[in-house]
Amino acid sequence: MHKLPSILLTFFTLSTMINADSINQLIQESLEKHPSLRAIQYRLSAMDKRIENSQNWSNPELILNVNDIRFDDPTNRALEPMQYQAINYKQRFPWFGKLDAKERYTYALKDVISDDYEISKVKLAQQIKLTAYTIIEIKERISIVKNYEKLTQQNIALYDAYTATDTMNHSNSMAAELLLSRLHIRMERYRAVLSSQKAKLSYLVQKKNISIAQHLSVHKPKSLSYYLSNLFNNPSYKKTLSQKEVASRNSEVKALDVNPDPFVQIGYFNRQEYEDYASISVGFAMPIFGTEKNEAEAARRDTLAAQSASLDYKFALESEIRTNYAKLKEYYNIYNIIQKDSMPKLKHMFALNEASIKSGEDLFTYTNLLEQKLDLDEERTVAKAAYLRLQAQLDALIGKIK
Repeated sequence: MHKLPSILLTFFTLSTMINADSINQLIQESLEKHPSLRAIQYRLSAMDKRIENSQNWSNPELILNVNDIRFDDPTNRALEPMQYQAINYKQRFPWFGKLDAKERYTYALKDVISDDYEISKVKLAQQIKLTAYTIIEIKERISIVKNYEKLTQQNIALYDAYTATDTMNHSNSMAAELLLSRLHIRMERYRAVLSSQKAKLSYLVQKKNISIAQHLSVHKPKSLSYYLSNLFNNPSYKKTLSQKEVASRNSEVKALDVNPDPFVQIGYFNRQEYEDYASISVGFAMPIFGTEKNEAEAARRDTLAAQSASLDYKFALESEIRTNYAKLKEYYNIYNIIQKDSMPKLKHMFALNEASIKSGEDLFTYTNLLEQKLDLDEERTVAKAAYLRLQAQLDALIGKIK
């Protein structure tokens, strides 16, 4: 009769594990449907149209003209030869190389938007990882606190059992009850944080009721040289290079603008009582005020500024990688100290005091050991989660999504 509930519990646990998602699966789902990425995709599509337009000439001008309207007889168009109706067609021709330069400039602008797209993907993946690791951390903390609540309640029961024979046990029992109260407060805080982090993850993945299949596990970190050698894959750094290319292409366009575009105007003139005739005009703007040269020089200086900004970002990125890697090693070492040194020593202390604890002679020591173990368990969880979050940040710094 008692086997059915345990079977149902096992079935429920297995069902939950099957329906749970890995962090990489959550990232993939988000990349496929997050609205922030769709917005950039539309911008990229718009740039394709602008690239097509970059090869187009400027629109022609069509001019209608009625010449010599006499006020004394405005409807009569046959009074003298200067009275005519005309239609003129004017077309500006781009100077050699201008359209190609404009196309290259537009392609460079599209590359910047493409970099924005990659930046958004990397940031989205990073936020999903950070939030997911925090959720797993909080869940582990809640599990730890629940276990210690049970142990503390058992400890209180032992204190109460020995109160009749030992007056000191009453104060010890009160100390254990205070510990239990602190555990309850800690549990409430964790539940509040868990609720907010779940809401954040739901937005990031665009999905409700997310279950994460992974646990916090620490592996030996990659070398610092691995991250430094891959910093060129950082999409934000790539964007600075693309912005430098935009400035360079704009400088090229401005340099060609010094050469004015010629235009041709063809007209047909109609006269009622006289012969019709045609005309042709050729001209160009006169850059006598130096505006184009000044714009070309300003664009050249913009290129130098973009080049310096790109170099500065590279140095800043390298510094950020080194800083985060130092923190990564710190938490990796803290985890190993707790896991390989502190926890075994504490376990040995429990073993040494096991006999006196069972006899009720040293329950105060047991309570103290419990508190130390609780702190170490939580510190270990904090170290694991912090290590994984720093690893996610380092992955983002080298443009890694999964």
